[in-house]
Amino acid sequence: MRTLTSIVLASLASLTAASSSQAAVFGPFATAVGALRTVATTAQATNGAINATSLLKVTRCSGAVETPAWVVAGPTCTATAADYQISMTVVSATQTRVRIAATGATCDIRQIVFGTPNTRCGFDLTLPNPGTAGSAAGFNPAPVAGSLVGAWMATVRLENAVRIGGAAPVGDLYSVMVVSFNSCFDINDRIEFIVDTDYIN
Repeated sequence: MRTLTSIVLASLASLTAASSSQAAVFGPFATAVGALRTVATTAQATNGAINATSLLKVTRCSGAVETPAWVVAGPTCTATAADYQISMTVVSATQTRVRIAATGATCDIRQIVFGTPNTRCGFDLTLPNPGTAGSAAGFNPAPVAGSLVGAWMATVRLENAVRIGGAAPVGDLYSVMVVSFNSCFDINDRIEFIVDTDYIN
């Protein structure tokens, strides 16, 4: 009896491990000072047009790189390619919802970079608080419940710290966001998460 029980328990553990390895996971976020972005001002208020200055660079699992363009409609900017769609929607003063969806069988995304040296879109964390002057309260990257579909782990890294004038960066505000997948983001996969986007200029 003990042998049968052990076999059943081992089988259940194996099935649990297999199913969890097939689950989409939102991993921890990280930061890197990177190339400092010097600005004159920052502000909590943002919109779709400001977020759309955070130009995209999408790297495929094959190594191919694409730069899909944003289309702005009110609080939302959307970039649509042949087999994926990426959007950013401002939902409150401190929350912007990022959505990435694979829409075709050829989709194979490894990494997406949001931001260029001239972006006016900053990504604001909760700490330190108070943070960079004008950025007000931030929001740490967090997944939207029930929105992760696929078999990968996604990580978010904020880079290129923002500083005002010649001052040292405070450490809460960054001008680049990198979303990476540890295995290919492909057909029918989806991820939605919340960040805080601010106006930097």
